[in-house]
Amino acid sequence: MEILSAFISAALVCLVNAGAHSDIHWTYKEGALDQMHWATKYPACGGKKQSPIDIQRRNVKFNQNMLQLELSGYGAQKGNFRMTNNGHTVQIDLPSTMTITNGLPGKFTAVQMHLHWGGLDLEESGAEHTIDGSRYMAELHVVHYNSEKYKSFSEAKDKSDGLAVLAFVYDYGHFENTYYSDFISNLEKIKYAGQSMNISSIDVLSMLPENLSHFFRYEGSLTTPPCYESIIWTVFDTPIFLSHNQIRKLEGTLMDLDNKTLWNDYRIAQPLNDRVVESSFLPRFGKGTFCQQDEIESKLLKIEDMITSLGKNIYSGIGERSRPSKYEHGELFPLVLNFEDRNSVSYALAPLHRMDLDAFTVCMHVLLGAPGVHTVISYSSDGRDNELMVSIDTNAREVGLWIGDEYVNMPHSFNTQDWTNYCVTWSSHSGGVDLWINGKVGEQRHLQSNHRINLAGEFVLGKDQDGVLGISDSDAFVGKMTDVNVWDYVLTTAEIRDQFSCERNSTVVGNVLSWGSSRFKMYGGVQLDNQYRCS
Repeated sequence: MEILSAFISAALVCLVNAGAHSDIHWTYKEGALDQMHWATKYPACGGKKQSPIDIQRRNVKFNQNMLQLELSGYGAQKGNFRMTNNGHTVQIDLPSTMTITNGLPGKFTAVQMHLHWGGLDLEESGAEHTIDGSRYMAELHVVHYNSEKYKSFSEAKDKSDGLAVLAFVYDYGHFENTYYSDFISNLEKIKYAGQSMNISSIDVLSMLPENLSHFFRYEGSLTTPPCYESIIWTVFDTPIFLSHNQIRKLEGTLMDLDNKTLWNDYRIAQPLNDRVVESSFLPRFGKGTFCQQDEIESKLLKIEDMITSLGKNIYSGIGERSRPSKYEHGELFPLVLNFEDRNSVSYALAPLHRMDLDAFTVCMHVLLGAPGVHTVISYSSDGRDNELMVSIDTNAREVGLWIGDEYVNMPHSFNTQDWTNYCVTWSSHSGGVDLWINGKVGEQRHLQSNHRINLAGEFVLGKDQDGVLGISDSDAFVGKMTDVNVWDYVLTTAEIRDQFSCERNSTVVGNVLSWGSSRFKMYGGVQLDNQYRCS
């Protein structure tokens, strides 16, 4: 009886994600009352201000006067908070001490939060709002009612100014999000529709992204029956990252009202009609984490470099720093370097043109042959031993990056016993560092903003370059490496993911270090190997 009572209570509160399914069994994609037919039973579902929508960055209106939200009570709290599988999603009832005190027309009090996800037939993405047509992995809704004007959620739910929902999208990260560990592990305890449990503590703020200043705002509706057009939507631009395993558990644990795996509990995008979507920031174009200004500057730099390169080709016949756009199957393809054991004499040198870097991308494929720390690529200059260095630590499961003798570590959860693609990007403009493993990005780190790397001499592959000429056997590389490329700019998401591909005719190569084109000097028993990663 306790479970049944909790379920009924939760369903009454959770109209945003559960609807009144006690009298009719609405669904997302199956049966007579799937989402295409909701309006036959719930007329509001056919209205002109329905949610979710596709947010098109090029069409949003930047509102510089939009106030930032002030969230009160979102931090850690103790108590009894009901977590329920209502057959459509998982919801957590929230304490009334959680409020939005500024940034919206009035005070809004939290009621509950719930998620939407995908998973059916390998369809990984299940967020409700799409951005430029792209659907993220999942979406979190934190539901509030206008407590300044109405006495309860029930009174406010169908009023045009009654509700406010904060929406956050999820994306894949390399690392487990520990703030979600308890939540994910508890899903198994409410596997079947109608089951619920009490959790003794909650910290919603820690479950959200750090950047809460970039968001979109529009007027919309509940995304499930009865679809009342009563919500001020705030959709945040910065994603929350969960590991691949966490996403899979979210998608595959709960059962729906028909005792089937609860998959794809999202509504498709609805027409915007005459509504305007506003933003608190100048949006960048395309899915990702770089701001519009960074992307524009990157593209302008590429255009400038292409023009410079073209001029050099016309007047001197040789483009000193042209940007090769594709792999060419020359005499050095496929080039695989094999470092058989850890010693002080096995390394390779790659010559460099004298240049300054205020951004870079370093990509490589490696097959590690022993546990421990492996220095893949390093460069030192006068006064700094670690001007630029990338290392892989199999014991700690992290990648290390040195820039200007300062260090940052990037942990990950990948099993690196097979050929693995690593890409590291850095921009001095923000100091942002991203690690990509097999085309998937992890949590961003920061290192050396407004710094400039001075390159002249040679890259060392497989060893730590201690001083300008010295080679150290500390943390020497053991294993095989191929497709090591360096660029003087940050690659796009698509270009980084192409590095993992074996379709070489469309994969860009480095313009600072170009694998298969740059000549190498090999020392101390470094061998050329015929086991190419795509063989």
